[in-house]
Amino acid sequence: MTLTAILPTLRASLPEPMDPALWPAYTETTTDDVLVAAVSMVRLAGLTGTPCVHTAEQAPPRYRPRSWSPRDVSVAVASVVRVRRSRTGVVLLELDAVLPPFAVLDQVRLIGRVSTAAPTRTSVVMPYDGSDGEPFHRLPAPLPADVREGDLLCFPCVSAIRHRDVVEPVRAEVSR
Repeated sequence: MTLTAILPTLRASLPEPMDPALWPAYTETTTDDVLVAAVSMVRLAGLTGTPCVHTAEQAPPRYRPRSWSPRDVSVAVASVVRVRRSRTGVVLLELDAVLPPFAVLDQVRLIGRVSTAAPTRTSVVMPYDGSDGEPFHRLPAPLPADVREGDLLCFPCVSAIRHRDVVEPVRAEVSR
């Protein structure tokens, strides 16, 4: 548990801590943004729309062998499309992106605004893909309780992904 989780009002002046091994090299956090190699994820989402992906070089491990060479990893930004609050206190979010299998969801961040609300349990409602699995995915990292439509969520991916990996596929119906 971090100090910003215990005292959420500190988020207005202190960025949330991050695990540098899970984010790309040269990643910095501010109170309302994530900068990857000096590229603002809020600005990237503003220019290209969401969902968007930024690929950068992997951060070096703490102890690395001589033969280690960096590979590409990515950061994805998605927008909250819909928020539903259940009676049990769980917040269900619908995103404009598909969560890739390489996403590190315990590092998810709210970017674009500063929230001093207490953290709450959050689940992401996955788009229906025809499978019989669960329709949602519980986020390991709690998001602020005041998350709302239009908010931006940023998360790292431990492998390089493409834009088409996070865009929801369009299913066309044939009409006769």
